[in-house]
Amino acid sequence: MDADTGTELLTWRISSLVRYPLYGLYAVLLGPLPFFAWRQGQVWGTWALALGFLLGWGILSVLLSQRVQADHTGLRVIYPVWVPPWLARSWHICWSDVVRIVTRPTGQGGRVHYLVTRDGQGYLIPMRVSGFKRLLDTITHYTGLPTASIRPLAQPWMYAAIGLCVLILLPLDLWLIAQTGH
Repeated sequence: MDADTGTELLTWRISSLVRYPLYGLYAVLLGPLPFFAWRQGQVWGTWALALGFLLGWGILSVLLSQRVQADHTGLRVIYPVWVPPWLARSWHICWSDVVRIVTRPTGQGGRVHYLVTRDGQGYLIPMRVSGFKRLLDTITHYTGLPTASIRPLAQPWMYAAIGLCVLILLPLDLWLIAQTGH
């Protein structure tokens, strides 16, 4: 419940099925690089790669910290207070301003959907949230616009496949890192 208005505040986070495989893929692909540089005696390379790894991890964490909230007034995409606004931008759209949903193709053959306002501004419907159907039902409830034909951008099996790759690569990475100590 929203303490100010007495209405329910709904919140969605990026799905765990998306977050964890992406963190894992980042770690198994880039995590061993500082160890390899260290093994080759590249002191500055080791530090640069480790710093780059941590910076990239931070940026990935920012992108995956997105939250979507809805109440009787509108829909908003927010980030935690520790995220600088120049790195990830929050936005808010009032339900009364939404006039239609526009679908556009992606370069990879998928489709993305935008909530379009009276002034022609388009706001991307977040598609990788946990409980996506509930988000669509909320949009329909408050705008009256049909959302039955909207599907998530990526199918769950894609992230399961990434997770499987992580599980395959992780033992190899650990073995390679262990070899750098010899």
